[in-house]
Amino acid sequence: MKSIVRSKILKTLSLLTHDEKKRQSKLIQNQLQKTLTDEVGIWVAYKNLNDEPEILWDEVSSQIKWAFPKLKNDQLEFCLSVSTFNRSALGFLEPVDGTQIYCNEIAGFILPGLAYDKQGYRLGRGKAYYDRALANYRGKKIAVCFEASLCEELPHEEHDIKCDQIITPSKVCKINQFEGVSKWN
Repeated sequence: MKSIVRSKILKTLSLLTHDEKKRQSKLIQNQLQKTLTDEVGIWVAYKNLNDEPEILWDEVSSQIKWAFPKLKNDQLEFCLSVSTFNRSALGFLEPVDGTQIYCNEIAGFILPGLAYDKQGYRLGRGKAYYDRALANYRGKKIAVCFEASLCEELPHEEHDIKCDQIITPSKVCKINQFEGVSKWN
């Protein structure tokens, strides 16, 4: 079921023009700036793939230190103070240098994904890297996605992580994980 939804979302995202992705990315970045106004510490960001929002992290917050994921031994690691990126075997840009940090040092994650639903579930690319890396993580998890990636409901499994907030170009969706209630403002 996940593969069917994944294919459908990828097809929909492929129809967005470069200019439309840029426009929506800028709106998402603006929403993210407002959301993270009072945040400090180390946060994990990402370098976007073609179908993910392109965020200029240095413009989001000067109070946050940005770290980035790196794939090593089939697991995600996170690196701070990165100056150089190379394309990974999976196609995303990952750090070449920087200092490895651990989840207990990280205040929050900004998560890319193909789709998100109203319960906060994330549909990634099918390898479960973030699900494994964040299985015991209790900090903030904020998703960013294009409008086309926001779904009413997604298939999910017990190991799938949930996000605390989902940011689209037009809204910030706050998820109440304890009661299973979403607030869509």
